[in-house]
Amino acid sequence: MKPITAIDLGTSKVVALVGEVDSYGDLHVIGIGEAPSKGIDRGYVTRLDLAVNSVTSAIKEAQEMAGVKLATVVLGISGPTLKSQNERDTVSIASQPVEIDYSHIERLIDRAVMRSKEEGYEILSAIPRRFILDEQEGVIDPLGLLGSKISAEVHVVKVGSSLLKNTEKVVINAGMDIAGRFLSPIASAEAVLTPEEREEGALMIDIGAGLTDFVVFLEGSILVTGCIPMGGLNITKDIAHFMKINIEQAERIKVENGYALADVVNEAERIKIKPRGEEREVTVGRKQLAEVIQIRLEEIMEKLTDLLNSQGVDLNSLHAGIVITGGSAKLAGMRELLERYFDLPVRVGYPAGVIGLKEKVQDPAYATSVGLIKLAHKTLNLDRRGVAHKTQDKRSDNAINLSGLIAKVKAFFRDIM
Repeated sequence: MKPITAIDLGTSKVVALVGEVDSYGDLHVIGIGEAPSKGIDRGYVTRLDLAVNSVTSAIKEAQEMAGVKLATVVLGISGPTLKSQNERDTVSIASQPVEIDYSHIERLIDRAVMRSKEEGYEILSAIPRRFILDEQEGVIDPLGLLGSKISAEVHVVKVGSSLLKNTEKVVINAGMDIAGRFLSPIASAEAVLTPEEREEGALMIDIGAGLTDFVVFLEGSILVTGCIPMGGLNITKDIAHFMKINIEQAERIKVENGYALADVVNEAERIKIKPRGEEREVTVGRKQLAEVIQIRLEEIMEKLTDLLNSQGVDLNSLHAGIVITGGSAKLAGMRELLERYFDLPVRVGYPAGVIGLKEKVQDPAYATSVGLIKLAHKTLNLDRRGVAHKTQDKRSDNAINLSGLIAKVKAFFRDIM
């Protein structure tokens, strides 16, 4: 069996998830470790030693549960500097049709990467979206087909170099080798979206504590990837400020009494709180709490809508609607709020496709970490120590060069999408 360890560095907690592939190819979750996230804020490392301690604690717990020594991990990457673009290009191959091979697609990806380079950023992903072979549109996989000219649209995602290098440094200083890096929003989508939703068009929103990641799928491929530097912690801080209580009490009240739609909350409902400086408890209206929550959520969704509009996304084309995941997706009334805001069907996405500790990881809060081990299982050939090796089967590889440069095209569009 092949162990796979994923690290998800969130704003509120660090998760280490260990998976193992059995002889039938099924992926079992055999270990989970969690630690409060210290020294990490919205994808940025704010204090190295605290961040390293958080990762070390999570890995230690996962290691003890799994009963294996962990040395190598795959890492989820997200943050405010994450952005995406779609690059189109055409390569003339020959005057007469010839068989399309990897080198032809590789040239298209390399050219897309070159045009997408930006000072201070590193390209993490370059995924072919669609192909045109001569005049034939709608080609999903051109390999082995005949043509004299090939065009492609490539989805390129990049992130700030310092954010990426500091995140990697935390994991390395915790004693781990990095076998691969995957985009957190793509990992979450891998865990919660169905093939039908990707094909019909869907917006996946992962609302974490500090970040709201999103991915738009259309006709089976990624159209837009992005991140908003706001999340559930912003709501908690708003509640703490409004009610004059500490963060811990605000988080508890949000989870136990919060609701995302104010107009469906009864005016008469009251909540007991103990404000700072007060000797005794007082009560506030639950409807007022819901108003605070709704205002912040609508702000996040407004920023998301602005980003989608700037990328030319037509929400009406997303026939499968919206899938929300992440820890904040569990907030009462969240689905109803988004249905009203976007006028689209919404469901809560629970991680799927793994066995083992299902009761624990079938929770929206673990979407990214489950998706990371699923992506690693699909795209990395790991030995028994979890060390990555180049696979001999190109169709089981991906188009992400895990050291940051696109060197080989590896049919990522077929295996991941």
